[in-house]
Amino acid sequence: MENTNMENARMQKFQAGDIIMREGGTYDEMYKVVSGSVEVYIRYGERDEHLIGIYSKSKCFGEMSVLSDQAAIYTVVAFDDVLLMRITKDYLEEFIRNNPKNAIDIMKNMVHTTVVMQKNIGLLLDDLYDKDGANKRRTEEIRQKIMQYSAGGLHFTP
Repeated sequence: MENTNMENARMQKFQAGDIIMREGGTYDEMYKVVSGSVEVYIRYGERDEHLIGIYSKSKCFGEMSVLSDQAAIYTVVAFDDVLLMRITKDYLEEFIRNNPKNAIDIMKNMVHTTVVMQKNIGLLLDDLYDKDGANKRRTEEIRQKIMQYSAGGLHFTP
């Protein structure tokens, strides 16, 4: 990994296979892809690993952790050699002010991630429902509660 200053953001290079952000880790920065691509996974390295996306030039990631002060919900791995702009929590407001289009990109990424997570929750619940045929009513109650909480699960601090 190599750092280069560029105004208030730092440019960082990663090689293919480098882990940039790990699920469950805490981060006070997000990234914008300048060149190359990254893979985004849930449960990276586990038996039930799931690729949820590949982000390339101009896409951002890590914004949910920065905005919510919550642990990362996915792992990001360099797909190939990648150059990233690192945007810290302290610089985020200035970054958006200087690059207003990025605010829309950040929101689109957050919506995409939320939709993918809700679909995965639905698939897991379908699997649970199929396996627990003896107690379908209780499983459906659990499904409704999880869907209710997953829709409003992020708690933002001002």
